Amino acid sequence: MTTIGPVVDEVVEIAQHNLKRPISVKIWTWEDGTFKVRAKHWYPAGTTTRYGHRSVIQYHSDREVVKGYLLEKDTETDEESLLLEMKLDEISDPVPRKNEKGD
Repeated sequence: MTTIGPVVDEVVEIAQHNLKRPISVKIWTWEDGTFKVRAKHWYPAGTTTRYGHRSVIQYHSDREVVKGYLLEKDTETDEESLLLEMKLDEISDPVPRKNEKGD
């Protein structure tokens, strides 16, 4: 965790700058050293609409890109649609891979 900690902190900082509070953060790690960080905020459906919205900031170490997503969810059918996707930043992967030359 100490290796990916600075990347997690940077993704959380980007999320705090771009998303409303509260923000939830989830981290996935895999045996090969890849990892994903996702921060999100849920905007519930209002009294006059059945659609809620989810704002997501996500980083995956394979892509080395922080992306932002806006999704719309139909709270009656649970169908979700991607409304917007945008690149927010680039962060180099700090984890050396097991299958790279020199290992």
